Formats: sequence, structure tokens, C-alpha cells
Amino acid sequence: MAEREKRGRIGGKSPNPYHEDKKYPEPTECPRCHLNYRNGRWQHKDDTDESHESHSSHCPACRREIDRLPAGLLYLSGPYLDRHREEILNIVNNQSKSAAANRPLQRVMWIEQGSDNTEIATTTNHLALRIGKAIEDACKGNLIIKHAHDAQLVRVYWERSE
Repeated sequence: MAEREKRGRIGGKSPNPYHEDKKYPEPTECPRCHLNYRNGRWQHKDDTDESHESHSSHCPACRREIDRLPAGLLYLSGPYLDRHREEILNIVNNQSKSAAANRPLQRVMWIEQGSDNTEIATTTNHLALRIGKAIEDACKGNLIIKHAHDAQLVRVYWERSE
């Protein structure tokens, strides 16, 4: 069995179904979240964006949200979560906002709260890892990271029993 390349792919087609192997005409605006595609990437609108005519296409993050196909899943559980749920969800929101400021395609897709656990879905695996590590740093506990075989999905499990 060949060892997997750890530095990323060089050339070839990406296995990520949301990887855009094309450039959009500029300016292109996402009709759902209103990000603009300019200078080869999706960006927040700024004051200099005054073009009256723009193309329209959904950004990769919105397409993931429409398809309900996350790239990262974070599962939180344990008695500690029940007592500190609000604080932990503040960490999730702060990490999400911080990531989105520089990388607007990194978003939380949904947060589903159960009686004894919480599931958080993200548009990128990086955001799920970032949130999981931030919770572990702030609240301690046990963090387990499981990458899917094709590396298109990461599952992050955090639990604290006390």
C-alpha cells in the first residue's frame, strides 16, 4: 500500500466535489450569502464594489449548505457540556466568526442540540478542527479526531465527564 501524500495534492483533479476547477467571470456574486468572487477567490463585499452588473453563482460554502453535506462534524458530549453549554457555544461562535473574517467560506452549517450531546457541522474540515481544539484548550476534556479515508470529512469528538 502506497503511503499517502501529506503535503497536499500536486496537480491532478481534487477528490473534493466542491473544489472549483475553474475561474468565475469577475465580478460574480453569490445570491445566497452575497460574497463576491474577485481576484480569483470568494471575498466579503467592500466599499469599492460598485459594479452594477455582476454574474451570479453560488459559492462552494452555500452549495454545501444547500446539499447539507458538511466537511466537518464536531460532536460534543458529557456532563460538563450540560453545565457549561452556553460558554462552549460562545467558543464555537467566536471561533466561527474569527475564521470567517479571513476565510468567508469557513462557516458553521448547523448546531443540533440533543439532551446529552451537541452536533456541529462545518463547511470545511479546518473549522471543525479549529473549534474542537479551542474547546479542548479552554475546557480540557478528551478530544478525538477521525479523518475519513478520502480525507473529505473529518469527525471531531470532544467529551468531558466531570
